[in-house]
Amino acid sequence: MKVFIQPKVLDNLYIEKLKSTFPKILFTDQIDPNIEAVIMYPAFMNKANLSILPRLRFAQSLMVGYNQVDIQAIKDKGIQFANAKDVYAITIAEDIITKILVLNRNVKKYIRQMDEAIWKPHRFEPEIYGSTVGFLGSGSLASAAAVRLKAFGAKVISYRKSDLPNPMFDETYFGDSGLKTVLQKSDYIVITLPLNEYTNRLIDQEKLSWMKKDAVLINVGRGEVVDQDALIEALQNGQIRGAGLDVMTPEPLPKESPLWKMDNVFITPHNAPSSPYMMSRLYDLIEENLKRFIENKPLKNIVTF
Repeated sequence: MKVFIQPKVLDNLYIEKLKSTFPKILFTDQIDPNIEAVIMYPAFMNKANLSILPRLRFAQSLMVGYNQVDIQAIKDKGIQFANAKDVYAITIAEDIITKILVLNRNVKKYIRQMDEAIWKPHRFEPEIYGSTVGFLGSGSLASAAAVRLKAFGAKVISYRKSDLPNPMFDETYFGDSGLKTVLQKSDYIVITLPLNEYTNRLIDQEKLSWMKKDAVLINVGRGEVVDQDALIEALQNGQIRGAGLDVMTPEPLPKESPLWKMDNVFITPHNAPSSPYMMSRLYDLIEENLKRFIENKPLKNIVTF
């Protein structure tokens, strides 16, 4: 069996480890018609590449999102497509909490004061305890964050499009009315949604107006889920208290964007998954799914389109 590994997606150390673990598999970085499985970034799964891979049956993505893949071509060819959602859940959950705490505890102000040796306490510092955290999306990333936020004493609720509740959340809401309820009830809104036709600019001026005036918006999903101009206006006008953003539109965020200079905004450069353990977790997922593929067993993290 031939398995294609997209160049530069894995360190040589892990490639050699795969070769040692699966001596009967030929791993290659060259595309040819005999390839049955691929390890790649989502953009690889386009119509042009898929047209020259007639035997492809399994695709392992190294990312969570899949808005760049040719979904119709994957469905037409019956390819099993797995993402890497569980790999990033721990670090993104910690990143979500970091963003909340940075905004709650005036961290940006205190760092500036340290630079100038200024002793000035700030008295308005909200607690996570007793608050309601609303998640838009209730997959593995949101679930991991929900567990940790419950330890802070927060109530966690979620919105999802399908009417399938997740036991990790205290309450789950569905449909348009459910989205409005979550936005209205929450002290913190955390976006973990993928980008698709439904979620593109889902959070617009109207949706932002449904949020509490002292609410905080955290986005670790996709920048395009939020109408960024409407968000800037809401932040400038005090319509919401603040925002913690790991994803923006476009990326990199232009230097002239007013978001950079807002006291009530904390920005990270699409780096929420960063961890020294990320590559080893990716390798473990790849190894496990290759074993399952060879043994014709159900694969982990299969995406249902």
